[in-house]
Amino acid sequence: MMVLPPHDCLGERERRLGAAELARRFAGRVLVVIPAYEEGETLPELLPRVPERVGDTAVAVLVVDDGSRDDTTTAALAHGATVARLHENRGGGTALKVGYAIAVAAGAPIVATMDADGQHRPEELPDVVEPVLSGRVQFAAGSRVLGHAEPGAVARELGIAWFNRVVRVLTRARVTDCSNGFRAIRTELLPTLDLRERQFHAAEFLIEALTRGVSYEEVPITVLRRAHGESKKPSTLRYGRGFSAAIVHSWRRSLARRSRARAAGGAPDAPREPASAS
Repeated sequence: MMVLPPHDCLGERERRLGAAELARRFAGRVLVVIPAYEEGETLPELLPRVPERVGDTAVAVLVVDDGSRDDTTTAALAHGATVARLHENRGGGTALKVGYAIAVAAGAPIVATMDADGQHRPEELPDVVEPVLSGRVQFAAGSRVLGHAEPGAVARELGIAWFNRVVRVLTRARVTDCSNGFRAIRTELLPTLDLRERQFHAAEFLIEALTRGVSYEEVPITVLRRAHGESKKPSTLRYGRGFSAAIVHSWRRSLARRSRARAAGGAPDAPREPASAS
């Protein structure tokens, strides 16, 4: 079945899921939100590997098809995922916001996100979710630095290492992999985050959460090379510019927010030191 954002409508063969059906599917579960753009070849290999449970908690999967022209939606439905489909490509950040809104409305207590391109291993989902599910922290993110990554473009790896340093300085938190989208967070926190990035959303999410005092932990994960198709990421130069802009914009908004809080007599949010990775 398909669940559609309110502003979209599809053909007669596909029906919108109502609030009651969404709650039946997602309430009380770990909801894995996977933004996907033209990943019809990868999803059949990825989705069957998503665990059905993390500990005693059931897992549900929501694929947000970001305007794909291939069979991404068909592949996701065939492998048991619920699908939200956008009529045009709007970027991974926008697709994730659609997933977050659905999670909040449906009552899923924890949202996990992962990439659709096969670079994240679904088998590691319990490692990412456990710190949040146990109540140890509110937000957990995977780190290839603490874990393992197959070699990629040298220039991009050097760039990410630099951005990690920048984010550590800005947030005063232990961050080793600021570009990783494999993460889990308490759903109740999502409406408090000011998320605007369409593409370079990982660093924005991290800065928003940490500067609002959300407790945080990194866990070791594996990042693999893409198995099928071509990367949707821009060139290294454009990626660097876009990532830099996302960090700057997010940090400026956080400074303005905390300045307003001080002016109003409130205590500005302060990041907490994350727990050690396990």
